[in-house]
Amino acid sequence: MRLNLPTLFPSRVLSRRLAILVAIVSLGVVAPYASARKQATHKHPRLHALAHAFVNAALPGAGLIPEDEDDLPSDGKKYELRLAHGPTGEILDVVYRIGDTYIPEALDELNLFLRDSHNLEVNAYDPRTFDVLHTVLAKLGKSDGVINVLSGYRSQETNDMLRASGTTNAAEHSQHIVARAVDLRVPGVPAPLVRDAAKSLEAGGVGYYPSSQFVHIDVGPVREWTYTPHRAHRHSRRSRHI
Repeated sequence: MRLNLPTLFPSRVLSRRLAILVAIVSLGVVAPYASARKQATHKHPRLHALAHAFVNAALPGAGLIPEDEDDLPSDGKKYELRLAHGPTGEILDVVYRIGDTYIPEALDELNLFLRDSHNLEVNAYDPRTFDVLHTVLAKLGKSDGVINVLSGYRSQETNDMLRASGTTNAAEHSQHIVARAVDLRVPGVPAPLVRDAAKSLEAGGVGYYPSSQFVHIDVGPVREWTYTPHRAHRHSRRSRHI
């Protein structure tokens, strides 16, 4: 078999050039992809870490409040809360829900515990508030932990007084007024981690107070903010109501 060398040589050169061109194009595609992936990995290391830090716990569905104690379930998942109030030294450990049924007597105990600390006025809390608190502890791996309550229900009178004093950032339409908010700490857990656990539920408002290291949690509109007193303003995505 005869080979026509003049014809074969250009073919080999063309093949080499084509191979080089393909390699260059491949590098041009792969390199930016690898770079973008690397940037994405380093852009959100904290979010990646938190995804592994939280326990997989979901907010329970809406519960029912029975009209008669005989309607209380005899079995089912028990939802328990342990609350402590530093200023008064009070401690409450109560199962407030079994399965999808709230326990009226336990709700009364929680309402009393979260009363206005200034005038002792009591209001009926939205039970979903307790579900959020319970789930936040579960996500933190602290289902048996204690929540240190700093502020619960506020009457309109107390809220107006706090706003007039200028010592707090009590909002005019605070969720505390309608018994849907709690300011709290979880002993042994950094406040930013508590904040992020609450935010992950997307069940209401979450405020972070760095100087005092506490977190506000409510079941109002979904929003978030960080309050820094020396700046005398809040950063909020959707609302300034706390």
